[in-house]
Amino acid sequence: MYLIAETSISLSSFFGKIREALIKMADNFAEFIPQLLLAIVLLFLGFVFAKLLAKAVGTLFARLGVDALLEKSGVTSILQRAGIKSAPGVFIGKFLFWIAMLLVVKMAAQEAAIKDVSDIVLSIISFMPNAITAALIMLVGFVVADIIQNAVFGSLNAAGLSYAQTLSKVIFGFIFILVLTVALAQINIQTELLNATVKIILAALGLALALCLGLGLKGVALSVVSGLYSRDIYKIGTEIEFEGENMKISGVGPVTTKLTRSDGGFVIVPNEKLINETVRGRSAE
Repeated sequence: MYLIAETSISLSSFFGKIREALIKMADNFAEFIPQLLLAIVLLFLGFVFAKLLAKAVGTLFARLGVDALLEKSGVTSILQRAGIKSAPGVFIGKFLFWIAMLLVVKMAAQEAAIKDVSDIVLSIISFMPNAITAALIMLVGFVVADIIQNAVFGSLNAAGLSYAQTLSKVIFGFIFILVLTVALAQINIQTELLNATVKIILAALGLALALCLGLGLKGVALSVVSGLYSRDIYKIGTEIEFEGENMKISGVGPVTTKLTRSDGGFVIVPNEKLINETVRGRSAE
């Protein structure tokens, strides 16, 4: 009898604890429902506000002519090459939309007492200043690299160098890598390996260029340098006497110059010959 009575008390205590747990769970759920409904309302109102804010910013930029001004100044085309296809006003509006939504989600999570979601959003918000700084560095760096690329291409192309576009792209890539290194450092990403790789590549390219110019491409290098002087001296159409025959300059390349003969034929000569030897001629002007 004693054993049966003890077992009955144990079962009664067990079911009592289950009943208390269920009652506590129901109470917590009843308290959570109003908080959840409030969080849903906040999310909805915040979404509407963020949408209206994005639309207002885009409309304001368009009506004030900021988008048109940026397009005329060439900023829009640079942003498009950087991957931003929408108008500046629309892009900024979308950016503000997501900023507002992060704040709204944080407020809603706090009202619903969902600490995990609130902590995650808070971490994202804390990270955003560094991310925005890195994005601005990348954007400004891309614009500067693009301007330098166009300037180098324009100068080399005006000088008649056939490799102007290739060299300008190499310079653009080098500047972009430097900017990328600075931007990654802003978001606390280690860049030592990238820096070391860039240094090794630059050192290898410098050594290869030095060996080529000093050994195998000595003659080519002389022709290239001579070509720079030849473009200033010999204009297209200039008449010269070369090897006892009257000819006309029809083109000066990086390494060679094309001479047109009186019978319609042509002769290709290394640039250094026109610089190192005595040439008689008549200006095309």
